Amino acid sequence: MNRLLIDLPNLIETTKLKLRMPCAGMGEKLHAAIIDGYDDYVKWLNWPPHPPTLESVEENVRKHHAEFILRDTIRYLIFDKSTDELLGRCAFPSFQANWSIPQFGISYFIRTKQGSKGYATEAAHAMALLAFKVLKAKKLEIYCDTENLASIQVPLKLGFKLEYSQKGGWPRADEKLAQLNTYSMFSDNDLSDLEIKW
Repeated sequence: MNRLLIDLPNLIETTKLKLRMPCAGMGEKLHAAIIDGYDDYVKWLNWPPHPPTLESVEENVRKHHAEFILRDTIRYLIFDKSTDELLGRCAFPSFQANWSIPQFGISYFIRTKQGSKGYATEAAHAMALLAFKVLKAKKLEIYCDTENLASIQVPLKLGFKLEYSQKGGWPRADEKLAQLNTYSMFSDNDLSDLEIKW
């Protein structure tokens, strides 16, 4: 598979969301989403202890745009379809991608004040359909810290199955060894229907 020749949508629309390719000028909205709940991202996602500056987030958005075009890492910013508020981000992380299979992982975060509304589940559902239908994935994975009960609900609601658990290999801010569950899916036949357009 020559990933540079794969036509990926710049915009994915679902019932409640718009997933947009990162572009210059989106840094301010993304920064606001990152700041809203930053302690959670440090705890569960191993982000640096101090929040990023607005300038550094805008710089990263521009880098992510380039990575999207090169297919090094495929990220989308998650927007509320009705209000255009930037809710968070979803991606196929490069460390989980194996293009020769192809196989991908799905990551996501939603700003704290918009949690528990199904946004992460809908965004991950869209990413799963994109992986299976466009990237012809043979396997998808979602990693979750076993103590992050909100995140675990996402793969379970989508029909992913627990494949294995492992302790270690993922640093935690409290310096303890994290225990990760890996939830897997092997076909879009296991996914429920989703209103989606790209």
